[in-house]
Amino acid sequence: MEALTSEKKWFVLRVVSGKEKKAKEYIDKEISRSNWNEIISQVFLPMEKVYKIVNGKKVIKERNFYPGYLLIEADEFKMNSEIILTIKNISGIINFLGNNRPTPLRKSEVNKILGIWDDL
Repeated sequence: MEALTSEKKWFVLRVVSGKEKKAKEYIDKEISRSNWNEIISQVFLPMEKVYKIVNGKKVIKERNFYPGYLLIEADEFKMNSEIILTIKNISGIINFLGNNRPTPLRKSEVNKILGIWDDL
């Protein structure tokens, strides 16, 4: 029997709206503290630049592209229930998207979020 190949997949975390940056910081700290760098490769907060005119000056601000959500790239087969539970218990985290087990995003959904367009 062939061993399962480890492939990184993207998962969505629901977080308290307005606390996305703080939740990302807490997750990043937990990843380094628990040595999960090989399991969770990155935590991504989609942001966009917004230009405003304030007092006659052009000001650039960043805002969350998907308020209330964070993305995590992780090895689907190595992300065990202990890791999932630890992340869910971090301050500001509501839950993973998915039923009992976090459901990975489809490649087309990830490409859209990351701004990667496949040639059609």
